[in-house]
Formats: sequence, structure tokens, C-alpha cells
Amino acid sequence: MAEEKKDEMVPVTAEYEVVDQVDDQAIIELMTGQTIQDYVYSFKQGGRTVEGLTLAGINEAANRRGGIQIEEVKYEERDHSWIATAKAVDTITGSSRYGAYEQPKMAGSRQDPFAFTKAIHKAQRNAIKQLIPVPVIREVLNFYLHRKTQNANAAPQPQLPQTGGNIANAQKAAFAIANNLADPLEKKGVTKANLWDYIKRKYSVESRNDMTEMQWTQLAAELKAAETSAKLLDELCERIKQLTAASQESEVPTPKRAETPETASDNDTQTETKQDQAPPF
Repeated sequence: MAEEKKDEMVPVTAEYEVVDQVDDQAIIELMTGQTIQDYVYSFKQGGRTVEGLTLAGINEAANRRGGIQIEEVKYEERDHSWIATAKAVDTITGSSRYGAYEQPKMAGSRQDPFAFTKAIHKAQRNAIKQLIPVPVIREVLNFYLHRKTQNANAAPQPQLPQTGGNIANAQKAAFAIANNLADPLEKKGVTKANLWDYIKRKYSVESRNDMTEMQWTQLAAELKAAETSAKLLDELCERIKQLTAASQESEVPTPKRAETPETASDNDTQTETKQDQAPPF
């Protein structure tokens, strides 16, 4: 990233750990349905102020510039990390750049459920930021630094407590991404029912209420990756179709029986169960 000083963009030899921590938080906020807070970072290092755009700020700058898109994403799983590479293309100038990132699977002593998603997003970040013109970076940086200063000087506002807990946020994030993917999946022959059946079998659950926060978070990460890359979308569709085919082959037809008052009651219960198992998206 770069620092603006006297109309020059000076290379920043910043503490990249600090920048990555900000971007990690932005990715978690994105995946759990929260509002992203920081578009810029600013901290002191070696007697000077280091300023630049976070992952969210880079995406904002790319949106303002227009014409920048991710054309290719590749990834590799290793024993202790995910490695992702991304190719960004400027459709206006024809230029392209590659970005890469290796993300550890552990966050301290705990497994990081967002590790795969972080690798994908940061690889795209590193590719996109190389294509953003300096004037656009300055514009976004100055805008959000100014707004951040105004917010810091403003009187603190009481915050409403979040309801539903983290599992509700993770569930909402997965629902939102699944809805965004509905049309692309439908075009590839994957229905919402197919997707939900895939989810149930993958996580060994019968209804959405059976899923844990960790499972919703992992699902959101998988769907978000498919949303950002055509290749990853194709791979998701292939996994769903393979599981659907295997499920259909293993199904045993149930013989019909005459309905009695007792079986009618059973059917009512089964109807309620089916409603609970219906695609929640």
C-alpha cells in the first residue's frame, strides 16, 4: 500500500500484521452479516503516520474506478495453510495483474473457520490494488479518513445490542449469499432444494436449527468463494450434482398405504417435518 505525502505516493514499509488484522476483521464482518467498519487504516510507525486502504477500501476504490474484475482464482490446500492466487483484469486498459496470499489455518491455538475465505479475499485484494489508479486511491483515502476523523470527534452514540447472537449473524450471512447464488446455480441446473439437500448431508443435519455457528460460518465461506469465482461456482455445482445423483441412486421407494385416521395424523406430522426441512433460502 502507499502513503500520501505532499502529493506523492510513498511506498509504505508498514507493519503488515496490523493491516492484515484490519482486513481479517473486515472479512469476518462480511461473512457474519455485520457492517464493515474500516475502509482505511492509520497508525504511527517510526515517527510518521502510515495510512492506506483496507480490503474494503480497495474494493470501494475499484468500484469507483469501474472496469476492474477478477477473472481467475486458484487455490491450494496445504497441511497448515491455504494458498490462493487471483488474476485481476482492467477491462478498460486491458492490463492484468496477479495477486497471491498464504493464510494459516490456525488463528493462534485455534482452528480458523475463515482461513479459506481470507486467503481468497486477500489474493483478490493484492491483485486488484495493483490496477487502481493513484488518483482514485487518494480520493477514497481522503474521503474515508475525513469521515473517520469526523466520527471520532462526534459525541459517542449509544449502540443497540445485537439480538440473536453470533449464530444468527452467521446464518443470515449464509442465507444472503445463498440467495445471491440462486440464479447462477439455477442456470447450471442446481435448484434451491438441491443446495439444501447438499447442506443437510454435508453437515449431517435435518433442519437449519440443527446447524451450529461453526457450520453456518463454514457454509457462508464456501458459498462466498463460489460467488467470487466462476471456477469455484462450477466446482460447487459439481459437488452438489454428485451428491444429488448418489442420493437418488440410494433411495428406496416406499409402498403406498391406505389412509386411516391414524395415518392421517401421521401425515400431518410428516407435513410439518417437511416444512421444517424445506429449503430455508
